[in-house]
Amino acid sequence: MDALDGLEDVYFFVKDTSRRFVYYNRAFAGLLRRVGDELLGMRDEDVSPEYLVEKYRADDEAVLQGNARLVNSVELVSNADGSYDWFTTSKVPVLDPGGHIVGVAGTTRNISQRKDENHFLALAPAIERIMKEFDRAISVGELAASVSLSSSQFTRQFKKRVGTTPHSYIRQVRLNAACDLLATTEASISEVAIRTGYSDQSHLTHDFVARKGISPKKYREKYRAHPNGNGLTVPI
Repeated sequence: MDALDGLEDVYFFVKDTSRRFVYYNRAFAGLLRRVGDELLGMRDEDVSPEYLVEKYRADDEAVLQGNARLVNSVELVSNADGSYDWFTTSKVPVLDPGGHIVGVAGTTRNISQRKDENHFLALAPAIERIMKEFDRAISVGELAASVSLSSSQFTRQFKKRVGTTPHSYIRQVRLNAACDLLATTEASISEVAIRTGYSDQSHLTHDFVARKGISPKKYREKYRAHPNGNGLTVPI
């Protein structure tokens, strides 16, 4: 697997059944601002804040239990200057010769570096628009026009290539951004709602409870009170 160290735009890792890192390439270590073997034996809890670890843990456990494979889940990276980069993460089980699950392997890639891949190439202008302008109302018609498709054609192609509907993708992007702001800033919940594209605080709260099972206020209290980790800027 040493060849993976030559792939600078692919962040690859393998964890055992206890979710400890047993292998990763140099790019992944760099993403977490680590070098060499520093991450070996560590878990996400050792290097990332708890509000991020919650999702990593849930995804890992689903894969380890054989209940799911994670494919191109959109994730957010908050940069030091307040801007965002967007990544997709996929995770699959690692099997021993007997077919038993003994770990989880994953790849994370920056969407902006994936334009050469067929399933993103055709939709790149629409995805870039979502990444840059999720804080405002974006219609499917507008996104479809950016790639010269009708709304129905665009919706079909988007679901086929990305694995979810345009509306669901936008909601996931907005919710990820809201999670980041709630856990890392003092912005009011109403301000968080406006900054992440929700019409108002109640809209954010409704979506948050539906998808997270917890209100934005409780989420903030939980993760601001228990920050954990080293506060690195890593994918949500």
